[in-house]
Amino acid sequence: RLLGRQVSDLKSCPLLEIRSCGPATMEPCPIIGALWFVVIGFMFFAQHHVCDAYFVPAINVFVGKMKKSPNKWLTRWGDEAVAGATICALGCNGPEMFTNLIALYTGSDAGIGVVVGSEIFNLLIIVGLTVVSAPVLPLSIERVPFARDCFFYGVSIVLLYWALLDKAIEWYEAYILLGAAAVYVGAVYFTEDLVNAIPALRKNPVAVKDAEAGGDAKKKGKMHGIEVEVEEILHSRMADAHQGGAETWAIDPTSHGIYAESVEAQETTTKTGKPKRASIGFQFESPDAMLGPVLKYKDLKEVVIKEMGVIDLEFYHNLQHVTLRLTVPDAQKRDELLKNIEEFSLGRPWVHGYDATIVGAFKHLTHALGSPEETIFNKLCAIPEFIIDGLLKATLFAVDVKDITKEGRWPLCFLGAMFWLAIFSFCMLEIANQINYNIPALPNAFLGITVCAIGTSFPNAVASVLMSQQNKPAAAIANALGSNVQNVFLAMALPWVIYGLQTDSKPINQNVAGITEGVLWMVGTLFMVVMMVFFPPFCTLTYSMGPILVATYVVYLIITSGETFGWWPPLVN
Repeated sequence: RLLGRQVSDLKSCPLLEIRSCGPATMEPCPIIGALWFVVIGFMFFAQHHVCDAYFVPAINVFVGKMKKSPNKWLTRWGDEAVAGATICALGCNGPEMFTNLIALYTGSDAGIGVVVGSEIFNLLIIVGLTVVSAPVLPLSIERVPFARDCFFYGVSIVLLYWALLDKAIEWYEAYILLGAAAVYVGAVYFTEDLVNAIPALRKNPVAVKDAEAGGDAKKKGKMHGIEVEVEEILHSRMADAHQGGAETWAIDPTSHGIYAESVEAQETTTKTGKPKRASIGFQFESPDAMLGPVLKYKDLKEVVIKEMGVIDLEFYHNLQHVTLRLTVPDAQKRDELLKNIEEFSLGRPWVHGYDATIVGAFKHLTHALGSPEETIFNKLCAIPEFIIDGLLKATLFAVDVKDITKEGRWPLCFLGAMFWLAIFSFCMLEIANQINYNIPALPNAFLGITVCAIGTSFPNAVASVLMSQQNKPAAAIANALGSNVQNVFLAMALPWVIYGLQTDSKPINQNVAGITEGVLWMVGTLFMVVMMVFFPPFCTLTYSMGPILVATYVVYLIITSGETFGWWPPLVN
C-alpha cells in the first residue's frame, strides 16, 4: 500500500513521467537545465586547476631540464618559443584535446565545436584583450614569428576543411594533420637559424645579448643581508611560467613591501635622479610592472616552506597569481628571513609547510574559511576548490612536482594530470548532454562552439592579459596564434589517430553541420588580424583595434545564437 501511494503521488508530479514498460524517467525541465550550467562551470574550474597545479608544473620541470642540458640541440627545446609551440601547447590545449578525444568515444557532437569555437575565441578575444591591456602602444609585432604562425594557421584551416569535407575522417587524413604538427614544430625549432642566416631578419645585437642572458631563471641576490636565489613563477597555461633573466638582485623587505632592484638598476637613475625599481621578473625600467614597483605585503597571501631551503612567497592581486621562490640553503638564515618577512607583514600571510597529500587540501580549506583576511567570495570559492584539490592530492601526492624533492617524477605527474583532464572532459561533455536534454533548443554542437569553448579558453584569455600587463603583449599574441595552430594539429588530429588505432583505421564519422560557416569565420578573423597588422604603421596594432576584435566576437556569438534559435537563416547553408 505504501509503495502504491508513492507511485500515485509520483504520477501527479509534472517533472516525472511513469511508463508502464519501465521505471520513471525525468522529463526535460529548463530550470534543471539552467542549474547544470553551474555544474559545467565547476568542470571548467576543475580543468583549469589540474592544468595549473599539475599539468603545467610537470611541463615546466621538463623545460627547465632541457634548458640545463649540455647538449645544444636539447637546450633549444627549453627555449620559450620552441617549448611554447610543443610541450607547452599541450598545457594550453589540453582541455580541448581531451574533450575531442572523449567526444569520439561518447558520440558527442561538442568535440569539434569546442576546438573551432576556441580558435575564434583565441584570435578575437585574446588578441583583442592583449592590445587593450598593453602598457605601450602601438603594439609592435615580431615579424618572422607572426608571419610563420599566420601561415601555418591558414594551412591548418585548409587541412581541417579538407579532412571534414566528406563528413568522415580517414586514417591518412588524421596522420597528415599530425604530420603537419611535426612540420610546424620543426619550423619553430629552426626559425632562429633562418633569422640568423638572413641579415635583414636579424634582431638587434642588444636584444640578442639579453635573450642569451635569460637562460637561467634563478637570480642571485640578498634579502636583509641574507644571500638567496630568486625565481619568479607566473601561473599561466599560455607559456613557460618561469621567467628568465640571470641577474644579481638586491631584495629589501621593508614595512611598505618587498623592493626588488637589479644591480644594474641601482647604477642607473631616472630623469629625476631616483634609482629605477621594479618587481621581480618584470620590465625593470617600466613603472607598469604587473604587481607595481613593489611586491606589496597586502598581496602576499601565503608563505610556503618547502624542502632543500626553498621558500615560496605566493602573491595574489585581482586575477594575478605570482610565486616568488627563494632558495636559502642555510637553515639559520632561512629562519631569520622568515622572521623578517613575518615582522613586516604583521603576521597576515599564512605561513605553512607544503603538504602534497589531501591533508594539505583540508588545511587550506580550514584556513580559507577561518581567516578574517579572506573575503566572502574567496570563502565560497574555497569549497569547490577543496573538492577538486582533494581529488588531485589524494591520487597524485606521490608524483607532485611542486614538492621539489619529487621533480624527477615529472613524467608520472604529467600522465596523472592527463588522466584527470580526461575525466573532467568526460564529465563536461556529459553535463552538456544534460543541458541539451533539459533545454532541447541548445544543441550539443552549439554548446561546444560557445559555452565549452569559452569555458576551456577563458584561463588563456586571463593569462594573455597578465602577459600584456608585464609588457609582453607580443608574446601573448604569438602564444595565441601558436595555440590555434596546435589546436588543429594536436587537439583534433591526435585524438583521431588514437581512436583510429583502436578501430582498425575505419573512417570516423563526424557531424560537420555548420563547419563551412565555422571555417569561414576562422579564415575571416585571421584575415582581419593580418590586415590590421599591415595597416600603417606597419607591423603594429593600435588601441582601437582591440575593441574592434572583441566586438567582432560578440557579433559572432549573436549570429551563431540567432541561427541556433531560428531567429534568422544560416549565413552559409
